[in-house]
Amino acid sequence: MARAVDTPIAGWTPPSYEVLPGGKVSNATPGDLNNWGRWGDEDQAGTANLCTPERVAAAAQLIRTGKRFSLALPIGKFPTPSGRPNPLHFFTSAASDAVLGDSSFAAESSAIGTAGGTTYHISDDHVVLALQYTTQLDGFGMGIDHTLFNGYWAGLVTARSGARRLGMEKRSHGYVGRGVLLDVARCLGVERLEDETRIDTQMLQATADAQGVAVGPGDIVLVRTGFLGWWLRAENQGAFMAGPGLSATTIPWLVEHDVSLVAIDHFAIEVVSGVEENQRPIEFHIRALRDLGMGVGETFDLDALADDCAQDGIYEFFFTAVPLPVSGGCGSPLNPLAIK
Repeated sequence: MARAVDTPIAGWTPPSYEVLPGGKVSNATPGDLNNWGRWGDEDQAGTANLCTPERVAAAAQLIRTGKRFSLALPIGKFPTPSGRPNPLHFFTSAASDAVLGDSSFAAESSAIGTAGGTTYHISDDHVVLALQYTTQLDGFGMGIDHTLFNGYWAGLVTARSGARRLGMEKRSHGYVGRGVLLDVARCLGVERLEDETRIDTQMLQATADAQGVAVGPGDIVLVRTGFLGWWLRAENQGAFMAGPGLSATTIPWLVEHDVSLVAIDHFAIEVVSGVEENQRPIEFHIRALRDLGMGVGETFDLDALADDCAQDGIYEFFFTAVPLPVSGGCGSPLNPLAIK
């Protein structure tokens, strides 16, 4: 690639930088805390690299009872306040077709046959889904100054071709290893944190200390605010709310502990209703995704897991969450599992 843009657009000034072979912006500068180049100049997986075979094997030893907790919302059951459309779920054939005498089933049924008088029932359905509609993993298609994680050019993500770098398929091995729940709401003795509460480093560390759990390298950290369980009650569902989230000031703490993925029980990892003091808009997203290549999970349903952890006093577990390997995708739905 030569220059970023060769054909000027009316009223728009082409950038002065060059895009180097391989898709990097010349002289791109990351934040002070960053993982650019840590796993190589061509890395596109970021902190998913922290889920090493050794850490996965060690985390497997945390499985004691085999109890499994899905942390995902059922797709299509609940509306989303994120502004993304609800999924479209439709069938091309259903098991009831032959039962109800649907003539559209006849051709398909005759092709399969009815040997011995047996009627065969076939179901085939499709979903049109916004990849960040529900419980999901953020993609790396978010940046500033025309650059994304590891110095890749933001112009490589287009509506026609998708993410030509940093697509979801680059993280198809997922986030697997030791999970740690930090139940901030329960630690503070509240049903849920108030709207616009910014969880800071002191709150995270105080919660870990109170629970007797330490966060270590490669861990997946799940932060419970109590918001999602409250929202799921019918009377609380509605438009997007400025709920609680992580302060951008927690980034150094997450870096210090070398966290591979951080997730929350809200539709956004940070408070989005206003700019945090001395920070840029969506500062947490920029620093986590663009600078660190850190996994960011949103809309995790943590209440059942939190109740179990409170009962047995164990806040660590085996965790796995694997995104759909959508080529060029900029996000993915997840069904995260915590196994105790």
